[in-house]
This record gives sequence, C-alpha cells and structure tokens, in this order.
Amino acid sequence: MMKSEKPKAIHKDLTAKDIKESEGFKEISDELAQKIANAIRVYTEIIYNCFTEERFEEQKAKLVSMNNQEKNKAA
Repeated sequence: MMKSEKPKAIHKDLTAKDIKESEGFKEISDELAQKIANAIRVYTEIIYNCFTEERFEEQKAKLVSMNNQEKNKAA
C-alpha cells in the first residue's frame, strides 16, 4: 500500500445518528452530533497514523540493524 493510500475501513463510520442514539446524547442537536462524530473520526485517524508510523519506524530500525550485523560478519 502506498503511503498516500488510505486503508479500507474495517468498521462503518460513526454517524450523527449513532451519537444521538447513545445514552446521554439523545437531546443534542444534529449539528453537534455531527461535530462529535467528525471529532471521533479525526482522533481515531490520528491515533491510527501514529501507530502505523511507529510500526514503520520499528521495522526500518530492524532492517538497519540487520544490515549492520551482516557487514560486521563479512569484515
């Protein structure tokens, strides 16, 4: 997958309707419910991107580390 591609969603997107059906949010406006749903989506994307970037850096570090070990063995 190229870096600019977004992964396919495993779960459906959270909607304003989902928010309003949740306990404690039944009386909020549709506009506020949509803002909450958008904020949750953005937050989860940030967390996902941080996680995948961290995993990428870990894998890159392992690759560099293995390459260094091979050079040491050859010397």
